Amino acid sequence: MAEIRINATGGVKLYDADDSHYAQIVAGTITSNTDVMTLGHAAVVMGTKLDMNGNNLILDADADTYLDGGTADDVVDVYVAGAKDWKWGANSINVLSGTTLTIDSGATITNSGTANGFGSADPSSADGDTLGTASAEWSDLYLADGSVIYFGNDQEIKLTHVADTGLALKHTATADDKPVVLTLQTGETDMAANDVIGKIAFQAPDEGTGTDAVLVSGAIQAVAEGNHSSSSNATRLEFMTGASEAATAKMKLSSGGDLTVTSGDIIMGTSGKGIDFSATGDAGGITGSAMSAEILDDYEEGTFTLVPVVDSGSMTLDADKNTGSYVKIGNLVICQGLVTMDDGTGAGGYVGASGMPFTSSTSLAEGQAYSAGSLFISGASSAVAGGVICWIEGANQSFLALRESGTTAAGNTLTDHFDDGTVFTFSISYRTV
Repeated sequence: MAEIRINATGGVKLYDADDSHYAQIVAGTITSNTDVMTLGHAAVVMGTKLDMNGNNLILDADADTYLDGGTADDVVDVYVAGAKDWKWGANSINVLSGTTLTIDSGATITNSGTANGFGSADPSSADGDTLGTASAEWSDLYLADGSVIYFGNDQEIKLTHVADTGLALKHTATADDKPVVLTLQTGETDMAANDVIGKIAFQAPDEGTGTDAVLVSGAIQAVAEGNHSSSSNATRLEFMTGASEAATAKMKLSSGGDLTVTSGDIIMGTSGKGIDFSATGDAGGITGSAMSAEILDDYEEGTFTLVPVVDSGSMTLDADKNTGSYVKIGNLVICQGLVTMDDGTGAGGYVGASGMPFTSSTSLAEGQAYSAGSLFISGASSAVAGGVICWIEGANQSFLALRESGTTAAGNTLTDHFDDGTVFTFSISYRTV
């Protein structure tokens, strides 16, 4: 049967029925000769301390959740379901690998204001930590108006949010030749012809009308012209726009510098601007020649209607055969056409026509604004002995004059040679403003 015994040292021992197990109280300390001592009361109040003397304090019925204080001095390991989840040491608490620390909804972690590292994501040293990992990524990042992201140990590259506008990327160094560089790179290891190396696309994906409106509206992309190798990285730039489609290439700049417009026109938006040929050789090899302009600033095609002018009387042209065509290249006008005399009754003296498409130049030196052209006449009433030419007589003229070679204006009587039905085929070029 169980017994209570008091030994010579003043200790009290409690023995079980067969004397194989006991618990001993000596000077306020309870010990046992077994590894486990079970206190079966609903509550046990310890007046001073519970001394496990390096042994485990078991907390559940199957003995797999317990505190282990025997691993190392001043260290307590916490086991739950047989797994060591926590380690308590002097001034330290470790959540061990494989353990999840969850802060429930509604809970608050507060820094007293003096705790080091509490509430801070600062690394322990420069380039000493990462934000997320390759397999545990962060999702969304929210930054306030005017937020700045710095790059580099010297923070020389700065990406700044401009409120309600966009982003500003800046190289903060003030030394010469310190531009900011944004490089689009591909990870491809075998660039072949027509592979896209990089692309900037423009889109309005939230446009409410949908369909074509939400497609990519414009883009600029770099495209390999051929297989890249150790001796070639030939690449073209393609400028893409959309009309009722996803943007397609409308203009291409080749690796050799050739510019190809695949759809549309090249439009000079400012008068006097054009294509500059200053890289070409200039006149000057012959004495007296000199270059005055090297910009091709105009090209135009069209038609014009001639109105006959005679010294006396009147002359009319066939309404179906009274126009000419012109091409204007820069300030050079080239005209040609075929007109037919309809009625010249009573006409006398010289013959000419108004209505040339442009006025002859007023900026050229004396004599440089004059121009003579060729004229073929058929169906005349009589031949003109000296032949006939058409010409622009000096500056600021839009009048095409007909002259018999070798005569003066006062003695010109060309109307005597023409009759109804006479056909005039002409060609002349002259300079305009």
